[in-house]
Amino acid sequence: MCVVLAAYGEPSAQPAREPVPDAQLRAACDRGWAKMMETWDPVTSLVTGVRDKSKSPPPPDAKNNLYPMYDKRPGGWGPPGVGDAPLICGTALSGLVDKWDVTHDPAVKADAAKLAKGVLNLAILHGYKGFVCRGFCNDGKTTVSLSSRDQYTHWVHGLWRYCNSSMADPEIVKGYQEQIVEVAKFMEERITAENQWNFGYADDYSKPDYRTICTMWGPEVWPHEAARLPMIYVAAFMATDDPHWKELYEKYIDEAIDITLKIKYGGFKNKTQDQIQGRMPCYSLFQCVISFDPILAYEKNQKRRDRIQEALEVFAGFARDRQVRAQLDPKYRPYGMCWDGELLLAQSMVPGFRPDEPYRRFLEDAVLREPLERAGLCRTAHLLAAYWRSRRL
Repeated sequence: MCVVLAAYGEPSAQPAREPVPDAQLRAACDRGWAKMMETWDPVTSLVTGVRDKSKSPPPPDAKNNLYPMYDKRPGGWGPPGVGDAPLICGTALSGLVDKWDVTHDPAVKADAAKLAKGVLNLAILHGYKGFVCRGFCNDGKTTVSLSSRDQYTHWVHGLWRYCNSSMADPEIVKGYQEQIVEVAKFMEERITAENQWNFGYADDYSKPDYRTICTMWGPEVWPHEAARLPMIYVAAFMATDDPHWKELYEKYIDEAIDITLKIKYGGFKNKTQDQIQGRMPCYSLFQCVISFDPILAYEKNQKRRDRIQEALEVFAGFARDRQVRAQLDPKYRPYGMCWDGELLLAQSMVPGFRPDEPYRRFLEDAVLREPLERAGLCRTAHLLAAYWRSRRL
């Protein structure tokens, strides 16, 4: 894979360093995952990061399994465990698919089935068809009324990868086939010009969400966001063979690629790395890449495939640039939820990527920077996914 050359050069001046033994990296990731699974909730089947369920009751204003989200809401998203469950658990699930492909360990299969069931439940337990929620309160059904395109992206990607792996539980596959259709219907009904291309809230799409984080299409969509909608439609088609979803995919895909390639050709190419970073945090690079993963699994049109590859290599190049800058300047920390894990995955999920020496060092440093059994849920999920993706490659 050819990526955009880093603006800050390569960290070739760093002293040579022997590779960290793989057993040490794997042990670090395994300890982190074991700690994550201590917070697995048998009611929702999610890894929550919350051990004391009494800490996350439904807020007083909750009703019909929802509590409203609005600007300056006290407590933000609400109780612990409700925030980014699709993003975190979907990323971890994708990592477990790679781990399974490397190890074929029955314990991995068992953990992945638990987690996949939990990710599936994010579209079920609250009772709002097609709505992928951010997580649940301690009653296992109450959630915040606002999701985001990011949550949907990771929900689809994690479950799609799991359901197409050799370890997939047939019952979960059946559930996914049902729920991806509900998600696609949800988008088809709501993503219209009249709704400003925004899917709104779980129980109301008469107005866009106040942060516009549910905008899926239209003039406001940025290059890293454009493939999210056709990704959902092609996933629904691959799960069902229903030509309706193929028609919707075909309606959007070429323009989605055009918009994505604007980062290289149309109005963005003259922006500085800092300007791009301000609108495209590290997680945006990662999400752009994985939004094309199901698309590339389906797409046979070579012209489209070549253009997608071209776009993905630009985004991988941005990730490489930030990686190298961080390696050369220890004070530099680009914004992200797990910035180093996101930069690793934004590169390694691109078809044709092969880890090189600077990448290997960056991965080693990221995994070993702090004990993952003491790290947050998000960091552990991303780094175990990055490690196992690299092992698979």
